[in-house]
Amino acid sequence: MNFTPLIGLAATAAVVWIAIIQPSPKPEVLLDWRSMLLVLGGTAAVALVIFPLQKLLDLYRFVIYGVVLKKLPSVAEVAKQIVTASALGPKEYELYPLCPSSHRFLTEGYQLLAENILNEDDLREVLTRRSQYFKSNYLNDAKILATLGKFPSALGMLGSTVGLVDMMSGLSKMGQAGIGEAMALALVTTFWGLIFTYLFFMPLSDYAMRLNSEDNTLRQLIVEGILMIKRREDPRIIVDKINGFLALQDRLVLKKSALPEDYWREAQQQAAKVRRKKVA
Repeated sequence: MNFTPLIGLAATAAVVWIAIIQPSPKPEVLLDWRSMLLVLGGTAAVALVIFPLQKLLDLYRFVIYGVVLKKLPSVAEVAKQIVTASALGPKEYELYPLCPSSHRFLTEGYQLLAENILNEDDLREVLTRRSQYFKSNYLNDAKILATLGKFPSALGMLGSTVGLVDMMSGLSKMGQAGIGEAMALALVTTFWGLIFTYLFFMPLSDYAMRLNSEDNTLRQLIVEGILMIKRREDPRIIVDKINGFLALQDRLVLKKSALPEDYWREAQQQAAKVRRKKVA
């Protein structure tokens, strides 16, 4: 489970409560349920106008499985798993599905290698298309969130405008003493519109963009790694090529434990474990 976004949303709610709502002379004014209903209900209604219901359900699944439950494996971990698979012999392709894998896309790549049907060009095409599918999904989710993020603040302004109209129309009745309270109530909708736009929808949109970038890099690494295994490149060479995908600190760690002979011995030991799985 990915706790960081949840912690961020909880911290945002805590900051809004402690810094804005709690110190207010009348917190109940800021917690006006009609203002929140206009902002959230209006945004949901506009979403149904713009997007098909299935797209919104996919967005809901992204928030649950992409934000709350999703946790990408480290690039260095996947890199080591690829090198382990490369230590298998040229006729041991049926053992690839038994190799360690912390990413579903890597598991799919192992399966394609085990089937041994596709040549290198066809394998690249299949893997690239599958990778592009996930990239387009993340981008679509980010665009939907960015689009929806425009409406809470706009609906907040609409609610405030209506509140000001009502206040001005009843100005003769409420007198000077009631102007301040009526003005405050009119601006509450704008407050909630800004909260949901800049502290919910826009951060989630940026998160989807970042997740897309990280996942795309990881999938590129897997595609290149699977193709290098298909070409039967030396694992020592694969280590050097894979290092191009790693951050400097990960690259140094990998090199430290993977200086050719030491890492080759470790990869052979992992490959031996895979062979024992088949026997078992």
